[in-house]
Amino acid sequence: MPSQIGKLKYIFVIVLGLFSVAIVSYGWLYDIPRKKCEAAEGWFSWKDRQCYAPIALSTITGRKDGETATVDYHDDALKASNARAVNSAAASQ
Repeated sequence: MPSQIGKLKYIFVIVLGLFSVAIVSYGWLYDIPRKKCEAAEGWFSWKDRQCYAPIALSTITGRKDGETATVDYHDDALKASNARAVNSAAASQ
């Protein structure tokens, strides 16, 4: 009966090679770009492997740092809220 050690040796070498290729591929595709992105103080997206820069909230809102937000109610909203208050006060009497 022939020995199975020769076949097992080749299977082991093939499996070891596949695992090695998988680890190196993971490093090239995900780990190295993630480290570069974090070194540049960005956010790395695993989904599409892109590095995104954070955006300051003041850029979006137009307010300076430390400035409080003001709520600008429209006249229609004020009239509607006043009408509801008057109607509910009249209904309660």
